[in-house]
Amino acid sequence: MRLTENQLRDIIRNIILREGALIPEQLSDDFTITIKDRGIVSVPLSNLGRVDLKQRFGHLNPNTILKMPHYSIYIDYKYVDPTTQELTSERFAELEMRKWNGMCNDAWEVYWAEVHKNYKMGGFGPLMYDVAMELAGKYGLMCDRNSVSYEAARVWNYYLEIRSDVYSENIDINNCPSDMMSTNNRVAISKGADNPWHQKVYFSTHYMSGGGQKPVIDALHRAGRLEWVGRIYDNEY
Repeated sequence: MRLTENQLRDIIRNIILREGALIPEQLSDDFTITIKDRGIVSVPLSNLGRVDLKQRFGHLNPNTILKMPHYSIYIDYKYVDPTTQELTSERFAELEMRKWNGMCNDAWEVYWAEVHKNYKMGGFGPLMYDVAMELAGKYGLMCDRNSVSYEAARVWNYYLEIRSDVYSENIDINNCPSDMMSTNNRVAISKGADNPWHQKVYFSTHYMSGGGQKPVIDALHRAGRLEWVGRIYDNEY
């Protein structure tokens, strides 16, 4: 029996999905990671979500304008459409990140991340977070300040509890608005308790080895799986 293009595509996809958390060397020629530098966006603090600034962060001016660098990370799958016989690209994963200059210990926030349902168990989410963490560099990567989905929570727990090459650092919660922490959480944190939603994560190579290496991005580049769009920030990469 001759396999159709769609059947072959599903077989390849299922092989990849069974591999677990992906590393760059596991990506075939059909996959491309795109990093898009979206430049610096001026954003009023009051527009950054559902944070109750008046009651919980009265010392912060909601009209404060933040100059926030933004990156987008995409994963595309390329295949030949069996109907048109044309090369087609399918975008199935996306991550958006922005930098809180002057707040949240200058960390980068992952404020949106999504993987198509057919690829959710394929390790593509952690791959995007690895790239985001390397882009964040010495400033660290933190979770969405307003909400974290079940899938995203699994990724953050994976980094905080399992990954030996990642370490965390606490954020000054009095200078970092967040709907992720209740009043009880804030009191507990002030007394020394740990909470994943007030921490940021780093690859250990950034500080512990002192070289600022970017093993995932470099590996993607060597494998020809990486595409840059826009300029690269000085001192970021």
